Amino acid sequence: MASIAVGVAELRNRGYGTGHGQASAPTNLGIRHAQLAANAAITWCQLMLDTLGDPAAPWRKAAIPCQPQAPTSAAAT
Repeated sequence: MASIAVGVAELRNRGYGTGHGQASAPTNLGIRHAQLAANAAITWCQLMLDTLGDPAAPWRKAAIPCQPQAPTSAAAT
């Protein structure tokens, strides 16, 4: 999945996107390349959103739940 994110960024950085102000559109890419990049980005985003929403995600088990602290009183000092 990391390769997908890097690959899509590489396409943009190499001047195949509109983000770097190219004077003319690249001629060596077709619709299938655009569809591949868009679908790869959608797949990556969906995986990230699904992982964040998964209550059984492995990284959640490592977290230590916060314990509420007892209120402190200024009169106790």
